[in-house]
Amino acid sequence: MSIPGNIPGVIGVVDCMKRVRVVAVFSVFLLVVGACTTESDDAPLVILDSAGAVAIVTSTGEEIERFDPKAGARYFQPIWASADTVVRAQIAQGDNRLIATQISGQEVWNVEFATAPFFYLASPDPESTTVVSLRNNEAAAGLIAEVVDGSDSVEVVGKDAPFYMTWEPDGSTLATHSGGSRLDVRATTTVTIDSLTGRFQAPVWLDDGLVTLRTQGARTFLAVWDGEVFIDVARVRGSARFVGAGRRVAIQTTLDGNENAIAAAAQVIPVVRPGPLTVVDLEDGSVTVVTSAASPVFQWDPSGTRLLFLTLVDGPEPSVAWHVWQDGEIIDFEPFSPDLSWLGVFGPFADQYAQSVSLWSPDGSAFAYPAVLNGVSRILVQGFIDESPRDIAPGVWVAWAP
Repeated sequence: MSIPGNIPGVIGVVDCMKRVRVVAVFSVFLLVVGACTTESDDAPLVILDSAGAVAIVTSTGEEIERFDPKAGARYFQPIWASADTVVRAQIAQGDNRLIATQISGQEVWNVEFATAPFFYLASPDPESTTVVSLRNNEAAAGLIAEVVDGSDSVEVVGKDAPFYMTWEPDGSTLATHSGGSRLDVRATTTVTIDSLTGRFQAPVWLDDGLVTLRTQGARTFLAVWDGEVFIDVARVRGSARFVGAGRRVAIQTTLDGNENAIAAAAQVIPVVRPGPLTVVDLEDGSVTVVTSAASPVFQWDPSGTRLLFLTLVDGPEPSVAWHVWQDGEIIDFEPFSPDLSWLGVFGPFADQYAQSVSLWSPDGSAFAYPAVLNGVSRILVQGFIDESPRDIAPGVWVAWAP
């Protein structure tokens, strides 16, 4: 663990971005992408259409498999449990389920619930199809989190307001942020590692450790739990959302009304300023401002080198634009009309969805997203060497296979 903590002098913030339009992507990424385009071409995507059906398609839109819901039911937010298995929720009166199915169409498991699961996160173990799901507790007010693996019974891992979950990279351990202030870690038993993991947040488990927010008095820190102690990485002001991959964390905060200014002379670790989307490097402790614009969705590619982020575009119609940051350079893609049903669901919880739904291809050479074309919701795929996205299928939800 080489995270610098309490090191004087590591408090500078880099804020100098070079921007290029998408037409300049060839010179920036051609060598990188040219060496690794076959993987994204081979990896399928799972999509949900407006009728509530699930389809598995190639990156060019060729349909591999399709699952149509029964009469009176609809499917909801499919994710990948592994490279060849999709998990989807079935929502129906008296018949709510989670269903895991291979690309071939063979069912892996099918579990019924009293209430409909609305979020599920797959174990990162490539040999497993286990997920942890979140739904309304039918027996009491609040939520219930359960581990589902297709066995005869599910394992309840949280009833005390389990808001967010994250798996250890090998899938052996699960952390749950409960009640807005507690972090429970479950392996063979469940242990509360700290009673002040403050604020509403989605912790993320990286190879360096469990990245979370930690409160100490009136102060809040972005910190890493290494299995024994917290290592503070940066001071955070306001309410924060963050996503992580590799050895980097992207974080954006909004200032609370009761926050006071921070005395610079007292700081020995970096400060994440309210407002800008910022990258914190866990290896060298640097803090880099990516953009000062509000970003409702931001997500790392699987390697943690390219950060995809969305910004609002001024105009008479709702319009947004994707951008990709990589090591101080930003590529701007053309604005488009978003699917508002997707953005309204995905945007507020983009930090948690970043762990369950990848918009990126496995090699990071392309990304996929829902958009509205001529009044119809479609799934688009944007490659780095393409000037414009490919329209591959109708759909309101998309996730790329790992």
